[in-house]
Amino acid sequence: MRAALLVLKSMTEAGKARYHLEKFKIDAVVEKITLKTGGCGYGIRVKEDPDKVCRILGLISIDCVEIR
Repeated sequence: MRAALLVLKSMTEAGKARYHLEKFKIDAVVEKITLKTGGCGYGIRVKEDPDKVCRILGLISIDCVEIR
C-alpha cells in the first residue's frame, strides 16, 4: 500500500496525531505541505489505511481535512 498524506489543521494537531498513533503501533511522519489555497499547512504521512487512521484520529477530536 502506498503511503497516504492526511492533511490536518495545524502543526500542533499533526504532532498530537503522531503521538497518539504510536499507541496503536501506527508509524506517522509529520510533514509541512503547500495547500491548494496557496498557504502552508501540516499533515502526517502514514502507510496504514487512511480511512482507518482518520477514524482513529476522530476519537481524539482531530479531523482529517483531506486525504492525498
